[in-house]
Amino acid sequence: MNWLGLIASISLVASVQVYAEPNSAQDYIEAFAGSTPVMQPMPTIRQSAREYILGKQFASEGKHGFAVKHFKKSIEYDNNSAAPWVGLALSLSEIGREESILDAWRGVLRRDPTNGDALLVVGLASARLGDFESALRYLSQKWLQQNDDSVEALLRDSALNSVLRQLSYYDASTALMGEFQQTFDSAVTTLINNSDRGAWLGVLQQLVDVGAAKIASQVVAAGAPHVGAKELGSLLTVLPLLEAARNGDGSLTESVYATLASTNDLLPLAPKWDEPVTHAEALSTAAQTMSLVGATDGAINLNIASLALNPDNALTVNNIAWMKLIRDGATDEVVTLCTYAYELAPEEPYIMDTVGWMFALHGEPDKAVPLLVSALRNSRQPSPETYDHLGDAYWMLGKSDNAVRAWQTAASLLNTTESRQAYLEGYRSMVRSVWGISVATPEAMYDLELGEMARNVLKKLAAIKNGEEPVIAISSSMNGEQ
Repeated sequence: MNWLGLIASISLVASVQVYAEPNSAQDYIEAFAGSTPVMQPMPTIRQSAREYILGKQFASEGKHGFAVKHFKKSIEYDNNSAAPWVGLALSLSEIGREESILDAWRGVLRRDPTNGDALLVVGLASARLGDFESALRYLSQKWLQQNDDSVEALLRDSALNSVLRQLSYYDASTALMGEFQQTFDSAVTTLINNSDRGAWLGVLQQLVDVGAAKIASQVVAAGAPHVGAKELGSLLTVLPLLEAARNGDGSLTESVYATLASTNDLLPLAPKWDEPVTHAEALSTAAQTMSLVGATDGAINLNIASLALNPDNALTVNNIAWMKLIRDGATDEVVTLCTYAYELAPEEPYIMDTVGWMFALHGEPDKAVPLLVSALRNSRQPSPETYDHLGDAYWMLGKSDNAVRAWQTAASLLNTTESRQAYLEGYRSMVRSVWGISVATPEAMYDLELGEMARNVLKKLAAIKNGEEPVIAISSSMNGEQ
């Protein structure tokens, strides 16, 4: 394949309707930017200047803690000068004082409304925080300066486009994206040339934060063929996560993996990028990533692609069966998949749980209970989900005492501070050591994966305590019918 044209082949024009005759992006953005106040020059205060110079000196030596103290002292002597605020913001960034950095840049803007760095930082932060009107104003003013490096321009325009769409300025979004390809190509080329994993992940995180996950995934697709193994491992690992964040179906991940696999037998994945895996395993791992963040359809599609390459992989068959079982119920296709998975690995607890739950949803709790009990006995770690399934199956058989005990066990595993903290730390660890970026808070991920189950188990127990009939999953999903 000719890689020279690959970057340009990534289409970025937004799929939006045009409601009026389009103008240039400049026409729209000039209107959004508004007028910039003219600040009158102020006389230099000697004590402030001295402290500022000391702050700059310490900053140049990497002693940013000392630099912060002198910049603050400079501000005390002269609260009208923007320069010490800029120094303060930069040194705070170096020492990771995230809670104070944005305030410092806002301080810069109050004293110098044309400062380009402040316009970009505050504009991106406003977009991230949902203050779209402010983001539109700051980013438009920054856009008109046209003095950004390529990566900053990518972030600026991506955030500006997200804000325009949030505010329903669809014509302006179309005009902006119509002029975006060169910005995109230049930024990707810069990232490729820098060969810095941290720079890639930093840009991708910022794109996600401003609602531009689609552009982030396109950046990965364009850059992946041109980077070293370590950077490639990170990009291939994060791509399905970005697809999930933009509600993708896994097709971009599948396409990029297939293209790279056509010239490489093995693909690197983070964090063990130096231990590459087969194409099939890479697709299966990507499917697990999409599943973790709730992108079920994409996860199913990637698992199906993996299974086509390795049709006897019990884990992949089981994962397809499980996700379709939860989504569609115990359909004929799901029964066939469960049967095949069980034939491949009948002793695996996760497969016994899937097959047992399939029998329960199929109206055969007598077949479900032995499998679910075996799954728990053979598991290295007790699964609250399997206990929940077992409780439902017991209830169907009229064994209410057994059902209550199973649900109580599930509740005890789910509703403890320790179990919740363990899950949250596990997700944070995935962000730190595997993905390198985050698309949701750990709390949101916990609620997605375990929160609903925890609430439902407590509702069942509360219903029984009140002498009511508990609502179990089988009552609302039988043989694929809702």
